[in-house]
Amino acid sequence: MPPEFSFRLNGTIVPMLFIQKERVDGILTGRMRLKAVWIDGIGRFVIDDDEHPWELTFPQHVLEYRNETIWDNTSPVVRQQDKQEGWRRVTPEELVNILENAGVISCRL
Repeated sequence: MPPEFSFRLNGTIVPMLFIQKERVDGILTGRMRLKAVWIDGIGRFVIDDDEHPWELTFPQHVLEYRNETIWDNTSPVVRQQDKQEGWRRVTPEELVNILENAGVISCRL
């Protein structure tokens, strides 16, 4: 059974991710991409990968995940010492790779 994950965008809990197969010029590349997130009260929100901001003042999205299965099995001492409370900052591409490696999603064509 794959582990359970939680997600946050700019500190707001994200209950749903939209991950799609990547297409370039209409051809599947074999990669998956995080296209959007669902935020309660806002709805579907497209996020940028922030790799090439068009200006220096462009606000970057802070995307985080927590492996709830690991966090639940972590000792209370370690939990108290973790200032991020198990949350890890990632890029959208890193998050897709983490979810694939954990067996939550499959990126095969």
